[in-house]
Amino acid sequence: MSSNCRGDSRPPLTLLCVLVVTLCALALPALAQPAGPARGAKYYEDALLRYERNDLAGAAVQLRNAIQNDRKNIAAQLLLGRVLMGTGELKAAEAALEEALRQGVSMIEIAPLLGQVYLQLGDSKKLLDTITTTGMPAALLPEILTLRGTAQAMSGSLDAASASFTQARQLDPKAAGPYIAEAPLLLRFGEGERARVTALKATQLAPDNAMAWYQLGTIQHALRDTKSAMVSLDKALAIKPKLVDALVARAAVLMATNQLDEAAVLLDKLKQDKVSEPRASFLRAVLASNKGNSLAAQAEFTQAANLIDSMPPGLRNSSEPFLMAGALSHRALGNPQRAREYVETILTRNGRHFAAQLLLANVLLEAKETSRAVPVLEDLLRTAPNEPQVLYMMGSVFLARKQYVQASEMFDRAAKAGTSNDALRELAFSQFGLQQDKTALANLEKAYAKAPRDYRAGVELSIYYARHGQAAKAVKIAEDLVQIDPSNVAMVNFLGNIKGRLGDNAGMRAAFDQALGKDPKFRPTVINLSLLDIDEGKLDAARKRLNAWLKLNPSDGEALFQLGMVEQRANKPALSAAIWTKADGLQNKDPRPGLALIDQLLQLRQHPQALAAAKTLAGKYPESVPVLQALGRARLASKDLTMARQALQEASKYAGADPLTQVNISRLQLAAGNPDGALHAVNKALQSSPDDIGALVMIVEIAARRGDAAAVDAGMKQLRAKHAGKLPTLLTAGHVAFSRRQLPQAISQYEAALASEPSTPVALVLAQAFLANNQTDKALSLLGEVTRKDPRDASALRALAQVQAAAGKNAQALASLAALVTLNPDDPDALAGYAQMLHRMNDPKALATAEKAMKMQPDNAALAGGYGWMLVHKGELESGIRILREARLRDPGDGVIRWNLASALAKAGRKAEARDELRAALASGSPPNPGPELNALKAELGL
Repeated sequence: MSSNCRGDSRPPLTLLCVLVVTLCALALPALAQPAGPARGAKYYEDALLRYERNDLAGAAVQLRNAIQNDRKNIAAQLLLGRVLMGTGELKAAEAALEEALRQGVSMIEIAPLLGQVYLQLGDSKKLLDTITTTGMPAALLPEILTLRGTAQAMSGSLDAASASFTQARQLDPKAAGPYIAEAPLLLRFGEGERARVTALKATQLAPDNAMAWYQLGTIQHALRDTKSAMVSLDKALAIKPKLVDALVARAAVLMATNQLDEAAVLLDKLKQDKVSEPRASFLRAVLASNKGNSLAAQAEFTQAANLIDSMPPGLRNSSEPFLMAGALSHRALGNPQRAREYVETILTRNGRHFAAQLLLANVLLEAKETSRAVPVLEDLLRTAPNEPQVLYMMGSVFLARKQYVQASEMFDRAAKAGTSNDALRELAFSQFGLQQDKTALANLEKAYAKAPRDYRAGVELSIYYARHGQAAKAVKIAEDLVQIDPSNVAMVNFLGNIKGRLGDNAGMRAAFDQALGKDPKFRPTVINLSLLDIDEGKLDAARKRLNAWLKLNPSDGEALFQLGMVEQRANKPALSAAIWTKADGLQNKDPRPGLALIDQLLQLRQHPQALAAAKTLAGKYPESVPVLQALGRARLASKDLTMARQALQEASKYAGADPLTQVNISRLQLAAGNPDGALHAVNKALQSSPDDIGALVMIVEIAARRGDAAAVDAGMKQLRAKHAGKLPTLLTAGHVAFSRRQLPQAISQYEAALASEPSTPVALVLAQAFLANNQTDKALSLLGEVTRKDPRDASALRALAQVQAAAGKNAQALASLAALVTLNPDDPDALAGYAQMLHRMNDPKALATAEKAMKMQPDNAALAGGYGWMLVHKGELESGIRILREARLRDPGDGVIRWNLASALAKAGRKAEARDELRAALASGSPPNPGPELNALKAELGL
């Protein structure tokens, strides 16, 4: 459509046209006749000449002059209606024609014009009420019936519309109008071939009718006969070069045939000609988006959406192309609800509209309403089993559900059936899920090579390279994605993330600074930079940035969540808990703040509080798998194994076939003493991913827990057959050998694992095997080598100190612990370990160090217990007993704390209370290790 002053315009007259009309009025010569009918007639004659020359603006001025001089000049009223239709002033045209009718112009003269105006305004009810067949001459009936049929179709009465078109054809078999009007209706019914034949008939009856060729072209395009569509649209434009509908349709065909530059030229020409056509704006947005110009795309999508939103509802709702363009534009702009309203309007009128069903399914999927989307997709698959888009979307459903086998099948069929690169890309993702990494990588690389502007393919490929140590490739792709559109802050942010993954913190910070330089309020980068500050221990900087952001966005749950992380790192658990509680209370979509609170409480061994928090969170998110897992862990910590199993069973039910999640649940079930539940979860994982390495490892662990040696061997055989030489296989083989006290074999497997993928966790289990095999020197050498390579490896330092202490190398252990405290001065556990070693070496600084650790986390029972026991040893018996009692109350299940309290009470002569505490310690889930001191205390207390 066009809002220019001349041609086939439909929307209201623009300001430009108003100015033209005004200027024309000033320029017209004054007529000398006195006011009255004669002078009015002169104005009318002049207007008629201007109309014939297509000077619509001048004609409109003169017609108004004629009417002003002679209110009863009905010829002027009628012609004014025609002129205003031409300039796009539809409401004014409606008023002029209705006034002409009121003043006595025959309905026979008015009906064809007024009917067209009503249709363009989308007022089908007014047309059906006003424009009837009563009193119409036979020659006019086909046209009137065609108008009524179109209005009936607009109002959703498709059967009545079809009957009207049929009657019109019967009255005048040579009239093209009924065929032109009915052809798109047949297409809406899903009768594509009938629509094509009907439109073709219209062109045969009226070969010089541009609309006939336009309709044929659009139907041929819908039927994917783009070559014929282009021929038909070119014929339409040869007849009527400024037919905007045909120009837009031609651009769409050019885009469909990948002639993007030609399409862009055509659409830009429309824009230069000031044609405000929403479908043209939408197509320009798609082109800009494909080129990576997100700013231009957003502007065009916005214009398309605004133009369609501002249309009269009747006109908009009667036009499926406008509704589709509006829905797609709103979806691109992040307005899914508006998109959904438009597409549901289409489907209310035409439940078989294929593209609308596709779009509705897409919108539902994006809204995570999968249960509603799947039936729509299943219906579409029955209708078109080889339609690439339907196959693609169904594959997306399976992929989201981690059903990789089904997803892979759908994407493979979609890739073979269509030309879209998206299916090949998603096929790669499903193959990654099936652990077919080599094939998946080849397909992803192929998809990216075909479409280097495909952000999703590029992003995932860059992440893959980064994950597998191919730093140069990863960074190159990320930089290329930035170059597609340097103004795209999201891609600059992504470049920072990639550099961070590769350990280039300086590069990551530079990219984040660059992103904030482009948009200081770009939320993901604000959050990411704060996370970087947290990781680098720059807590003040992170706190300052987050607080500044929260001042402007006080309800930002993510920022609050990260601020809670800052305060947790700063060893302010009460403050972090308060922040996370606030973040959780502000919204009901993100359980992470509540989960962080539960994790912190479990870490502090505040098991009752953790369980209470987990119960509350589960009430808020009853179907959230992470929340149910957290509830299971909290119940495990509270030794409520029955309820822990129940929570984990619920988590498994909602986790679907996601292998990773089901394996995690399986491991927790095993910890809860429920091998049957563990096996059930792992079997669900194997249903979707029969070769999942994590699930196969769990099969071995479950068999080991059951003491079924034959099943362990069978599981190991299957694991080796499918994943020989992989890290989990080597580690599991090592664990099996270790459990059977086959220590040389265990060491051999662990050494192979370390050679395969060197890492601290693998080094730690190998060191443990060395110790078990009385090879302490090898354990010390291995851990010493790890810490020499990376002096900042806290896990390795801690383990080295423990082995040194166990080997009686106290001075070396003290040095390692001192290095650990220097590395993490705010880590209370590190400080407590250092205090224990100082205490062992009778260093007077031990007590103050232990007290400092306890004050960092005053609610941590273990830290308080260690400090209390040191007080007892120093002779401060009463203070020590008080601290130990408080620690015991915080964690009554800690057998070591209760043993230390029993010893202190015995020293204070409180034998009965000491006896009760020692009994409880021995019966606890973590009883003290046997030894001379424990035996002496038991003897002293008569146990």
